[in-house]
Amino acid sequence: MSTPTKTSSTQSRTQRTGDAVVRFLLRSPLHRLVSGKLLIITVTGRKTGREYANPVGYAEHDGHILIGSAARWHRNLRPGTPARIRLRGKDIQADPEVITDEARAADLYRAILTRNPVHGRFAGIALNPDGNVNLDDLRRALSTGTAVVRLRPL
Repeated sequence: MSTPTKTSSTQSRTQRTGDAVVRFLLRSPLHRLVSGKLLIITVTGRKTGREYANPVGYAEHDGHILIGSAARWHRNLRPGTPARIRLRGKDIQADPEVITDEARAADLYRAILTRNPVHGRFAGIALNPDGNVNLDDLRRALSTGTAVVRLRPL
């Protein structure tokens, strides 16, 4: 029973360390090394009021920034409350929309995976040979809390 806890604890520690390194890079003059695919989104916890700065992969599509995420941070986004993001070395605000319905998520995930294919390995969502999102993969991901966050820069 303690082995999974150690593994989870080690993975969490590794994830936190990796996130700290990425946040440092994205806030530094060296951001160009990673800011083409990664940004920082800062959300405020609904219950705690604490700020969380999350480095995430993104794709730009039709004037919006798209983020696919299975992490729970997207639950802290509120309609009408701008999200703070660090994008390519600049702090900006964006109007967030959390999308969980299959049809809209499929269309947006196609854009995410086309521009950032590595994300598909993390999300467990693949593109079919015809370029469309594998709907079985998407349904499975959505059922476990995955969502697409669409940000409209202000």
